[in-house]
Amino acid sequence: MNVALDCPKLWKLAMQVFGSDKKATLWFHTRLSELEDQTPADVLEREPESTEVEAILERIDYGVFN
Repeated sequence: MNVALDCPKLWKLAMQVFGSDKKATLWFHTRLSELEDQTPADVLEREPESTEVEAILERIDYGVFN
C-alpha cells in the first residue's frame, strides 16, 4: 500500500505530525499496540476508511501518546 496515494488525507496529517516523508513512512510501517500489534498501513490496507489511524495521528499531534 502506498499511503500517500491511497490515503492522501492521512498522509498529509502524518507529514504535519512527523515533519518528513521518512518519519511518516516509518510510522505507517511500525507495529502499534493501539492497533493490536498491527501497522497503520496494515489497518488501512484492510479498511481504507478506518478512523483508528487518524485518531492516533491526531493524539500524537496534540501530544497525547497513550
